[in-house]
This record gives sequence, C-alpha cells and structure tokens, in this order.
Amino acid sequence: MAGAGHVIVVTGASRGIGYSIGKELATRMPGASVYLTTRQVQNIQALEATLRRDIGVSSDNVKFRMMDLKDRRSITKFVDVIKKKHNRLDILVNNAAVYHKPPSSVHQASASLPLYYKEVEEIIKTNYLGLKTVTEAFIPCMAPNSRIINMSSHLAQLNMFNQADPNSAQLVSSFSDPNLTSAMLDSLVKSYMASIKAGTWSTAGWPDCAYSVSKVAVNSLTRLLQAKLDTSLPKLGISVNAVCPGTSHSKMKQAREDTISTMDSADMISYLATMRMEGVGDCSIPHSDMPRGEVLWHDLSPIITRGGNTAQARG
Repeated sequence: MAGAGHVIVVTGASRGIGYSIGKELATRMPGASVYLTTRQVQNIQALEATLRRDIGVSSDNVKFRMMDLKDRRSITKFVDVIKKKHNRLDILVNNAAVYHKPPSSVHQASASLPLYYKEVEEIIKTNYLGLKTVTEAFIPCMAPNSRIINMSSHLAQLNMFNQADPNSAQLVSSFSDPNLTSAMLDSLVKSYMASIKAGTWSTAGWPDCAYSVSKVAVNSLTRLLQAKLDTSLPKLGISVNAVCPGTSHSKMKQAREDTISTMDSADMISYLATMRMEGVGDCSIPHSDMPRGEVLWHDLSPIITRGGNTAQARG
C-alpha cells in the first residue's frame, strides 16, 4: 500500500488548507500513519468523523491530535508520542498559524497598545517560535529523504517593508543577509517584539502587520534550517521549503484572480511533499532539480527573497 511505513504530520489541520493537505496526503499515501493537529481537543471526534465522510477508508490511518504551538509542553507531549510510537517522521507540514487583522493606523494601534501587543505576541509565538520549536523537536527522528514544508504567505514579501525608510531598508537587509544565523534571526524577532511593547515599531522600520513579520521570519528560518541540515545531517537528504499556498483567507483582502482553490493548493503542496518518494510521488524530477531551502509560490516557482528584493522567478 502506498506510503506504508511512512509517518506524516500536518499542524493546524482542523480546517482550511491544513485540513485539505491532510486529506490529500492521506489519499495519496493510505498506508502511511498520518497525524493532523488541532488546538481544540473537544473537536477531535467530530473532525475524524468528517474526514471519514470525505475520504472513506483512506482515513483509516489518520488521527487528529491536540497540539498548541504557544505551549511548549503541548509540543513536547505530541512529539514524544510520535517518537515513541514510530521514531521517524517523513513529512512535516508546518501549517498552524494565527492571523489578526493589523490596525488601520499606527495611531489606532498605539491607542490600544496592550491589546495590539497581546495579538502580536500570539502571532509570533505561534507562527515563528512554535513552528521553530516543533521542527527542532522532530529533527532527531527525521527519516532519510524526509521533507519539511513551512507555510509562507503572500504577505511575507519583503516589499511589505517601506524601503524608502532607512530603518526599514536595514531590516530588509538583515532578513536577506546570506550570513544571517539562527541567533541573529531570533534577535531580530525579539527586537520587533520589544518595539511593539515600547510603541516604537513604526519608527524602527517595522510594518504594522505582525503576520507579515512572522512569515518573513519563517522564510528566513527555512533557508537557515536547510543549510544547517545539509551540514549536520548530509546523508539524510532532508529538504526544507516554504510555500505560499495562494488560497483566499476570510480576513485578508485578496483579488480573486490572485488566489487558487484550497483543493488545487493542497494538490501542489502534496506534490512537493512527495516529490521523488518511491511508489508515491513524481520520481521523474532529477534529484538536482528538487527545491531545497527555497521560498515558493503555490505553483512551485521560486520567490527571490535575498538581496533586498522579493520577486517571482519563472524559468
């Protein structure tokens, strides 16, 4: 059976693109053990019943499990379950994320700074720090030829920064610095949080949208993690990429022509996750052509995110 012996984890999979990716991977790999995470433990039985209605017997090896990326103990508990039962992970899709609509103006945010800081803190803890924590926890049991896919966003482009402002331009340079380290990236994120708390984020060059900042950090983390794994675990051949799903979001303003359906997005992301997996994915792609450490659009064309530019590159 396709995927037999493989283990898959998709975070934030109770609805939307995460749920669709979980469905698609379970259908492509019915023999795999698939774990879909949710923050709402009370919804697990209903979610599993819905999944069975949607994909039938392909859901036999799928389990929903509770995990909250803001809670390190929750992450540790979930990761330990996977390690003890399987001691391997073949596909990790980091989809779980939080979005709060940014303030309409700096004045509005400053007027309700405690609330704005609380929302920003939740976004950063979930989208960046939580993603980083769960990924690092799984690395010791990643299988040979395994995949890590981080969900990016169309709001994570570096042109979200006002590069006419010297402080913003310096931040863009820092995020795209080829010599950026994990410690430097963490320091950037901490400085952002400090500027929010102090109410000085705008003069410091940061955009109002915390979601953008969190996903820009995820894009940089993707590049750093690939370089780290290539050095520390070269024989495993783990690939790490970030993908902008291209789907519409109820809280974001997007032109319809700029989006694709959730089904189409899940199909492309699952294609990337299974590329060159024997008996499962497309093995016609030369190994040298597999994306590694890239930030990709939903059609899997690369987004150039270095040197201060963010643009679409198509071959």
